[in-house]
Order: sequence, then C-alpha cells, then structure tokens
Amino acid sequence: MSVQSPRLAVSTAYSAANYLPATLKTNKSGWIIEYYVENPQTQILARKKIKLQRLLMRYPSKMEAKRHINNIIVALNMKLSTGWNPYFMGEDARMYTPLKEVTIKYLEEIKRNIRPETCRLYTSFLNIFCEWIEKVSPNVYSSMVTHALVAKFMDYVYNERKGRKGECVSNKTYNNYIKNGSAFFSWMIDKCYCKENHFMKIKSKKKENKKRILIPEEARERITKYLLSNNPNYLLMLKLIYNSLLRPKEIRGLLISDISIAKGQITVRKDVSKNGKERIIPMTPDIIEGFNKLNLQNFASNYYVFGENIQPNEKKLSESYMFKYWAKMRIKLGLPEEMQQYSLRDSGIFEMLKKGIDPLSVQQLADHHSLEMTTIYAKHLDPNLQKIIVDNAPTFANPKL
Repeated sequence: MSVQSPRLAVSTAYSAANYLPATLKTNKSGWIIEYYVENPQTQILARKKIKLQRLLMRYPSKMEAKRHINNIIVALNMKLSTGWNPYFMGEDARMYTPLKEVTIKYLEEIKRNIRPETCRLYTSFLNIFCEWIEKVSPNVYSSMVTHALVAKFMDYVYNERKGRKGECVSNKTYNNYIKNGSAFFSWMIDKCYCKENHFMKIKSKKKENKKRILIPEEARERITKYLLSNNPNYLLMLKLIYNSLLRPKEIRGLLISDISIAKGQITVRKDVSKNGKERIIPMTPDIIEGFNKLNLQNFASNYYVFGENIQPNEKKLSESYMFKYWAKMRIKLGLPEEMQQYSLRDSGIFEMLKKGIDPLSVQQLADHHSLEMTTIYAKHLDPNLQKIIVDNAPTFANPKL
C-alpha cells in the first residue's frame, strides 16, 4: 500500500482523530510497524515507522516474533488513543508548547528581575499580542509563530489599534512593540521554545521629534502662584522634577526614610530608580523648605512622602494623579499642550547647562546612561534666544566707523 492511499481512505476519520492506528507492514526492507500522527507544525498526518529487523533476530520463528510485535502494536495504539504524540517527546518537545503557556512562564521569570512598572508594560504587550494571535491562529504552539504572522500583527498595531485618546499609535509606540516582542522571542530562543526571533526582522519606524517644549521662567512663575494657593505639595513635586531632575515614578516611590534634611540629600533607591541603581540627590534650600512644611518627622519612616491624597501616607499615590492634575492646571492657566509635566525636567537640564554647570555633573544628577544623552538637551530652542543674542552678541566692527 502506498503512503498516500491510507490518508485518502481515512480523510473523514482524520477529522475526528489526529492519528492513524499502528499496523504491521512488510516490504523489501523487511518488517516495520507503521502509523500516522499529526505533525503539530503542519497539522498534516505524518508517517512514522519502527524497524523490526533486530527484534526478529531475537526469536527462533516469525510466529513468536509476531506475538511480541502484536503486543507492541496494541500498546502503541493505546498510547495514541489517549493523545500521545512523538513530536512532543525528546529535544524538540518544547517547540510544541502552547504560546499561552510560554507567555505565563516568561512573565513569571521576568517579574523577579525587573521593576513592577516595567513588568506592567511587558504584560500589556503580551496580552495584546496573545489576544490577536488567538483570533487569527487559535491554540498556536510557540514555534509555529511565523514571520508572516508577526508582520501581520505589527500591521494591525500600526493601522488598526488605537491609543488612549482614540488616535493611531505613534512611531515610538510601534517601536516599543518591536522592542518588547524581540525581548520575548529572544527569551523563547534561549529556553528552546522557538528557533527564530521574527520581531528582529521588523523595521523600526522613524523616530519622531518630542512634542515637548521648554517651560520658561514666566510660565513657571504662573504655575507657582497657582499651586501655592491650590496644591503646594504638588508644587514641591514639580520642583523635584525641575531642580532635582527626579522622574515622576521616582518621586511617587520616595519614602520618608529616603529624605535626610540634616544632610540635605535624597536617596533614590535602586528599586524605584529607572536604571536600577541607587543615587544620592542634593537638595536646594527651596526644596528643603518644602519638605520641612510636610512635617515628615510626625510620620512613620516607611510612609510614602507623597502618598495617597498627596500627603505622607502608607498608601502609594496613584500613577495617574500627577499627569491628570498637570493637564487640568495647564488648561486652567492657558499653557500650550507642548508644555508637558516632563518638560520641567527638560527645562531643568537645559537651564543647568546654560548656567555653566558641567555636563558630567548634570548627567549624574539626571541619571543618564551617557554624556551624549545629556547634551541633547542643550539643543532645545531657547525662547529668549533673540533677546540674548541682541543684548550680548559681539559687534563685527566699531559702529562709529
């Protein structure tokens, strides 16, 4: 019997079962046990065989050997009927692990090595990726995710998926999908769940210019006057962004024990620092005065400085509070949308460089990876540039000539 004829004969049976029972076959090469089982990658029945020549040599007669072979066939068919599949055995077994199961293992591992905020980003990406995969290719194995499938997913992200404001995703968000996907597939390759990183084959989009502008002194004075009357604690948080170059997430993670008024220092712990490294931040007199007004000595040292209700509290301030309050205040004061909360950090770095503070010191304060990253901020357009040039530019020659 040919290899293809049993497939055709049992095409209807195959729709209900993913194997064909084992049988004894004879050919020119000798006796073999032949059966068909579904290849999980192609989802097509594949022929498997067990050669019996060595077994035959153990018995004085073919009749005795056949009794042993029949026992093997019965046992093999029992295994097949319960779902056993040889593709899920041996070195390549991990290749046929369901993608959902691999995702769970990945998240369990990275949770032990990265910050909770970063972990939420990875979790969000994987939820979106797996949800889409489930719609177009349900119950897919980790090794069955192809380059074409990943390319279609990235098309969906860029052309169909909407952001928080109902807008299409930005180039930056698109590139972050590539970054997160590449990290996931690199991990799967290391763990033998797949052999190729298809996200690395996707080209990144051109980086967009930041939609942030510097906040000049006049605007900062308006912000100060408004917050002194309405929310002085939030004003202190903004000063930490501008003067101390702290990130909003780092400010929300500050504990009372991290503040030393006597030394005039703030300790940014490695578990809240973006780069996972502890650093010491000097405090300006203005910030020290702000902390004194909070009366931190009256609270437990493990309380958050800016906890719930933006007061010292054992409960952490919500992640969205600062951004929502800034948006509300910006509209109230009539400030342009490009003046974002994080613009204060840009402005702080820019002003420090303009005032002659050496770039290396600014780099350390800002917790930048490189000096190049710090000096990028010097390229910001100074809103007072025209006045500075007019008042201070040297003359080409004596105007009396």
